[in-house]
Order: sequence, then C-alpha cells, then structure tokens
Amino acid sequence: MAELCPMSQSVEQIVKKPRITHTNSADPTLGLPDHVLHSIFCYLRSQDLFNVRLVSKKWHLNTPSYFPLDFDESLFFENTPTTPAAVIRESHNKFLDWIRSSLETSQSELNKAEKRVLRVQFKYHENVDDLMRLMDGNDFHEVYLSFGYFYFSIPYIFQSTCLTVLHLTRCGLGEHLFHGEAKFASLQEVQLDRVNLCGETLSKFTSKCPNIRELRLMNCRSLKSVVLPKLDRLKKLYVQLLGSYPSITDIQVIAPSLQVFHFVHYNSGKVAVNMNIGACRMLREFHLECPMFPVGLDNEHFCSDFPHLETLLLGPCETSERVKISSSSLRKLTLMFPKLYNYNHSRKSVVSVPNLCSFQYVGKTFRSSLAPSDSPKFLNNTCISLVPQIEKINRAWFLQLRSHLKKLSNRVGVALIIRDQTSFSKLSKRGHRLWSIPTGRSPTQLLPHIQHLKLDIRLKVPQESHGCLLKYIIDNFLWMSRPNEMTLSMPASFTALALGVRNELFTGRREGNCCTDTQNKCWRHFLKDFMTREVVNDEKDNPKNFSFVFTWQLCS
Repeated sequence: MAELCPMSQSVEQIVKKPRITHTNSADPTLGLPDHVLHSIFCYLRSQDLFNVRLVSKKWHLNTPSYFPLDFDESLFFENTPTTPAAVIRESHNKFLDWIRSSLETSQSELNKAEKRVLRVQFKYHENVDDLMRLMDGNDFHEVYLSFGYFYFSIPYIFQSTCLTVLHLTRCGLGEHLFHGEAKFASLQEVQLDRVNLCGETLSKFTSKCPNIRELRLMNCRSLKSVVLPKLDRLKKLYVQLLGSYPSITDIQVIAPSLQVFHFVHYNSGKVAVNMNIGACRMLREFHLECPMFPVGLDNEHFCSDFPHLETLLLGPCETSERVKISSSSLRKLTLMFPKLYNYNHSRKSVVSVPNLCSFQYVGKTFRSSLAPSDSPKFLNNTCISLVPQIEKINRAWFLQLRSHLKKLSNRVGVALIIRDQTSFSKLSKRGHRLWSIPTGRSPTQLLPHIQHLKLDIRLKVPQESHGCLLKYIIDNFLWMSRPNEMTLSMPASFTALALGVRNELFTGRREGNCCTDTQNKCWRHFLKDFMTREVVNDEKDNPKNFSFVFTWQLCS
C-alpha cells in the first residue's frame, strides 16, 4: 500500500537539516542504570538485538547475550525431480547427525545465553518427531519452524518454559495437540503462515496462551472462523487471506487491550464477513481490506465503538448502504479503491474527522465526497494516488478530476500511476487519437493547492505511445495547476522519455510566444524557470527518478 501513497514534501518544507550538536544528540538512556537498560532490551527479539548492540558502547554492553541455531535440511538434498528412497534416508541421517553434533558442541554456549533461538527448515517430514524431541530439551526462547508440506501435522509443540516467540510455516495443527492440561504461559508472539487448522483448533490453542500479545494468521487453510473469546493481554492481531483459499465467514474477538487489528481478506469468493469486535474499545489502528463491508459493523456510526482509534485504512468494502466515517480521535485515514457507496451523485462528504492530520486516497477515480469535510485544522498531508484505465484518460477525465480537486482547500499531492494494461496493445504509435488535442484551451481556474505532482510509470518496454501519453498527462496537469514540484519515477529503460520531458520544459520556458494568439495562455507562458532538483540512479547507475522544481510568474 505504501508504494501507492506518495509521501512528499513541498518546497517550503525542504530545509537544511539542523547540525547535530552535543546537546541535542545526547542519548536519553544514558541516565538509566545498566540493569534497567538490560531489562528493557530483554523484551526485544533476537533479530532486533543485533542492531541494538551497534548503537553505542553502553547499549552494546547491556545487550542480552543470544545464541542462534539455524538448520536447513535442503542442504543435504539435490534439486532433482526424483530421489531414490535410499538417498533420502541417508540424507535424513546426515541431517540428524548434524543437529546432534551441533547441539553437543554448543551446549555450553546455549546454557550461558540469555536468549536461545532455533530456526529449522524441513524439506521432508520423515523423522520430524525425533528431531523435534532432540531439540526440545534446550528451553529455546524463540522457535521458527518451516516445513515442506501443507498437510503434515506436527507431532507436538515445544514445552519450553521460556518460549516467547513461535513461528510455524507450511504445516498442520491438529486439535489433539491441545487436549491436555498443559499451557504455554510464557508464549507472547505466535505467527501461523500457511498452516492448516480449523477455527476450533485455533480457539483451543489461544486459550492455552493467556499471555499472548501478538497473533498473526497468514493464509491459513481451512480457517473459516476466527473466534478469540478471552485474550486479555492481546495487543496486535493480523489476519490475512489472499488467493483461492476458502472464505473466512466469522470474526469474533474479545480482547479489551487490543490496539492493532489488520484484516486483509481477498479471495475468489465475494462474501461479507460477520465481524464482532465491539469489545476491543482500546483499538488504535484498524486496517480493513475486504471486498464487502463486514456484517456487524454499524454503517452510520462506524467508529463509535472505538473511541481511541487513530489510524484507519479502509477499502474496497463494497456496500449498498451509506457509510459515515466520523471520529474526533482519528488522525490518519487511508481509503484504498473504496466502493463504500455509489457517491457519483453525492455532494455531501461522508468523512467528518475534525482532528485529521493525514489523508491518503488510492483509486481509479477520485470523488470529493470521500474526502474530509471542510478543512481540518491539523490536516497537513493529503495524498491522492490514481491508477486509471488508459483508454479513459481524455479531456472529460481531466475536467471531472479537476471538478473534484477544486473542492479541496488544503495542500494536495497528486500521483498518477501508469501500469501495463491490455489496452496499450490496441493503441497506435501515437497513442489515443485524443492525446494530440490540447484539453486546457477552455477558460479554467487554477488549482493553487496542488503542491506536488508525481507520475509513476510502471511499464516494462518503452513504446512511442508511452511518450505521447506522458506528455499529454503533464500538459493537462500543468494547465490546471501550478505545482511546486514534479517527480517522474520510471524504470531505467524510460530514461529517454524523461529527458524528452525535460527538454520540453526547457523549450517551453524559452518560447514565450507559444500562445500569443490565444486569450487563455498555456502553462508554458507562465513557467518562469525550473530546475532538476534530484536524479536517482539504480544499481547500474541509470537514472530512474527525476525531480523537478518549478518557479511560476503570476502574470504575462
């Protein structure tokens, strides 16, 4: 999503960074006792500790010691379509001997380490039971297990008394694993990636993890319901289902301390999810990405159940009823290809957020009814990213876009993303026949609040029609606005097109008589000067990003 939402600065905001002095560079942790700093770092995962110890000498001395063990079974197998059974058994024995010898030689380091980390990549499921029991007696703090088959059910889960992080990938979890009385009291973070389990198994598993703080469910097979009845310490919940998996039909979460909830649900079925999360009143960050607006959420009072909500991402969430986004606590709002309602003929905004600081919109077209009403006093970042259909970029498209943009009063950054589409193959070398007709010749009022214009070209092979399209888009945007900055982002193979645009700007600045016979002067007449502020090169030193800064004159 971040690549579709450009975050930019205006020319006024581009200032020289203040020089770092001894007074403002002081480490605020210098005043903490060593044992307090050490205790704080103990909450971090091993992958973060490596960077922490590089910050300063004091941090290095107080970083908890950790010892990682990493085993990959694929190192003992050749990439051949068929492998004899005898070779497989021999490879398994070598893999088992490798793990056994590694544990024996590193036993002293494991005992001394404050964090013990285990990562194992299984290729086949033979002897997995023996291997897991061999490694289970070392009380690992973090365990990352990845298997080669979806339908292989792991024999058991480590019973380590200090296990805090558990990541499972491509395996199965059977309900029999949780029939006993044993609990995973120390477990705080669980990630299940492409794990085959049902909703009942998930509920039993989480019920034995009373201190779990973060739960990630990524493309889990057979998971049709997510029912988490009582998780008092759960802070973050991520549910993602992409592809041809069965649809999730029910979401029920009772977690009074939940602060972050991401629900991303795209598959072949277009089914509305039954969602009951009203008990999560401490929710601060909510990402809701699904085809249909969930059943159970109040359309008219969508944010009323979450009085502390600060970040909301919504889309497409198609619905036939009016959805109103109203919240005094919301600070950041992002709409992704929204289909909330047919607002084509609506003039009244459905977004009422007085304390909004950032608004980002991504879609094929832009509707002002989906923008914040009035002008929130704290709103300093408005980014509109459009991914239009190529054949619809014409005079009517620009005039309609302008009619909606002029209703915005705050500063706006507009990005146009051009992707490979089948319609390009139907175009001639000169592109669409309307791309050669200027669209700004009619009397138009400028849109002074467009500060930054970004054109993101994501095409593979440059064609002549691409150059015509690029010049057509720039010409029309500069007709209706006077942006301070324009950025061209494209593959290195399109460098010639970018240089052509720069020459066009240079030529237009020099030729002041381009529209002497016309009452309505074009943008070339008012372009006083421009400069190439920045050129970004790729690893082969080919330009791929051009940033231009404009200086406009107010009158001819």
